[in-house]
Amino acid sequence: MKQACHYASRLASDSLDRPLSLWERLRLKLHLSMCSNCQNCDNNLKLMRQINELMRNNHYGEVRLSDQQQNQLHKALDKHSASVN
Repeated sequence: MKQACHYASRLASDSLDRPLSLWERLRLKLHLSMCSNCQNCDNNLKLMRQINELMRNNHYGEVRLSDQQQNQLHKALDKHSASVN
């Protein structure tokens, strides 16, 4: 992973827990505009946050994933399972 991608993924994660400074938001937006891998990471982090909040509030039936999101989730779970085994 490139250093810029590592920093961007850290900012994307941090943005879920705290407000980013103006400089951090600009750096993240600029990087996301150029890097599709980090765009996917950012989207996946936001999706996992939404799912987690719905599950925490027992709103399981409200989770609706697009076909692309379902495929991404399945791939991520398969990749994680392979790395654990």
